[in-house]
Amino acid sequence: MDGGFVYGGSGLSTIDGKGRCTIPSDLRSTVEASSNGNVVCLARHPDLPCLMGFGTTERDALVTDLKKQWEYAQQRGENFDRQAAGGPLASSLTVIGFEASGRFVVPPMLRFFGKLEEQAFFHGNITNFYIWNPSILLAQETGFEMQKEIAEYFLAEAERKRK
Repeated sequence: MDGGFVYGGSGLSTIDGKGRCTIPSDLRSTVEASSNGNVVCLARHPDLPCLMGFGTTERDALVTDLKKQWEYAQQRGENFDRQAAGGPLASSLTVIGFEASGRFVVPPMLRFFGKLEEQAFFHGNITNFYIWNPSILLAQETGFEMQKEIAEYFLAEAERKRK
């Protein structure tokens, strides 16, 4: 892996009326290290109803990977449309600054695509992390079983603290 950054950990954040939420500390430290500062890249996941997040090092690695795919296609004599290959992720890719506490504003378009409302569940995915509306994650019919259990734990803890 480029840079050796591993996005691990998870957490639950509230989203206020202005769209502010907080990156959990485990993930935040990796984002800071992989971006060399308080900057996070967010994008719509191409296949799932959630967002993806990562540091600028991973963003740059995606560009390098795309170039390698194009070069490999050229060597094989195949066509490769670099713009089409990078478009799904790049069309929603947004670079956002965040406070030392991890608080940042999720842009309205990304809140729409991630179906984010009052809460955001973050979970590491090795080379990036996902941000889910917890109710949408829990409604997924297949996959993410461990992440669902972790989300249930955080939701129960948040409810317990409210009482």
